[in-house]
Amino acid sequence: MRILAPRLPRPRLATSWRILLGAPLFAVIAILACDACTALLDPTATQCATDSDCAHFGGHPYCQGGVCVASGLGPANCFAGTPEQPTDFLNQCSDSQCLSFDDCSRLGECSDASDFDAPLLSPPALEGSAPAVDSGASDGAASLPPCVDPSSGRPPAVYLTGSSNFPPLLSKLAPLIVNAGYTPVYQVTNSCTGVASVLGLDNVINDPAPGSSAQPAEYFQQDGTAVSCALGPAGAQVDVGESDIFSSTCAGYGPPGPGFAEYLGPIQAMVFVVPGASTQQAISAEAARAVFGMGGDDGGAKPWTNPDLYFVRNQNTGTQQMIGKAINVSPKAFWGIDRGSAAAVDAELRVIANPTVANQAIGIISADYYDADRANLNALAFKAEGQDCAYLPDSTAFKKDKQNVRDGHYPVWGPIHFFAAVSGGIPVSPAAQAFVSVVSVPNLAQQLLDAFIGASLVPTCAMLVQRSAELGPLSAYTPPFECGCYFEASINGAPAATCAKCNTANDCSDPTHPACNLGYCEVQ
Repeated sequence: MRILAPRLPRPRLATSWRILLGAPLFAVIAILACDACTALLDPTATQCATDSDCAHFGGHPYCQGGVCVASGLGPANCFAGTPEQPTDFLNQCSDSQCLSFDDCSRLGECSDASDFDAPLLSPPALEGSAPAVDSGASDGAASLPPCVDPSSGRPPAVYLTGSSNFPPLLSKLAPLIVNAGYTPVYQVTNSCTGVASVLGLDNVINDPAPGSSAQPAEYFQQDGTAVSCALGPAGAQVDVGESDIFSSTCAGYGPPGPGFAEYLGPIQAMVFVVPGASTQQAISAEAARAVFGMGGDDGGAKPWTNPDLYFVRNQNTGTQQMIGKAINVSPKAFWGIDRGSAAAVDAELRVIANPTVANQAIGIISADYYDADRANLNALAFKAEGQDCAYLPDSTAFKKDKQNVRDGHYPVWGPIHFFAAVSGGIPVSPAAQAFVSVVSVPNLAQQLLDAFIGASLVPTCAMLVQRSAELGPLSAYTPPFECGCYFEASINGAPAATCAKCNTANDCSDPTHPACNLGYCEVQ
């Protein structure tokens, strides 16, 4: 009979690399951080010499001091080796919350074969559909202050356009950009317009005409406050195009060619959200495909069977492009009503209080907007095709640690992209050059990291996986400058137990973590 024994102290990371033999660093950290999971599985004096000796107990125990200790990792059949294939990353062992979504009972898909390639149904034209631009009602710009006003004391402008997801981050970047000598002026359009504004032929942004659904530009002050402003009759030449997605994801575009450059920013996740009054907790890729690609599939995707309650975007937005890729639905064939902007999706979902209506409502939004309104919205854990569990971007619904984005369990994410015209590898526009020098550098300054973290984004230096195409294959990643410990300390109030503090590299006695970055010992 197996009995539980008192908890043993955890070994330091430097002496515990044998845990989950062959596992990547992030799996090791997850094990070591789980102090509550060290119950002995058997009191025998000497049970094991290696982790493999404990495999017969099940549940991925590891060997500690000659005895087999429960790891607390799951799910039961999780992948415990070094992930290489897409399903390895999706199903690797983790201490994150694992939610279920039963495609058999919910959708009638009960065989091992997925119906992920079933024909889609064309959506009808729904009343209230918004135009294909991140919109908001506008009365033109006649009464607005100018975006550039030398008499105001503001520095000259750097002009940007792109996704409606970007302004929250730009407000946090504004102090750094102003300190670099430029006032950020941003006009919300959409991700593909951000691409086209640099890589295409029309490189000018203009004031919206009176009555237009387009938004006026805004200039951002040093404190991050945004002020709507007028670009003037001639408009303004775009210095930097911003996009949530790769340029090749947008129709008619490929990677930047000669004379153009792409700069990558922090990582952003996209999520399925429901009103706070909804009882729904998870969704599978197959169910989301039945909803947004088939309009609820005649009741098979209950409770999301009313397309009037689908809060979507349009085909030029990064949100719809990325989620469409994840569920195998063309971004131009989504059922639902384009609500015009990320802010509008949030505003319209959050006020649905009737429980019956709330359970039928579902939307798509970037994780930063969701994080800013968790009191009124709930995110759905997502189970990708071939995945055993549904995962949130975060380890639990009560954290903002983006653990499952960082290690590959949550697949719907990508870097923010910035595009600029270049000559000799340097942005042609001095304003673009200043902007790029602030937001896209190898060793991120602490103030910039704080801006990314404060905007619910993940700096690449805290990532443990990487990809080079839209929702493309993952590979394990060790950043050239790591900041995982600093990220975790900023998010959770304290770093993982395996993170050693330091003032200089001389304080890092563990030879596997010799670099002192932002107060913590890292690999490099």
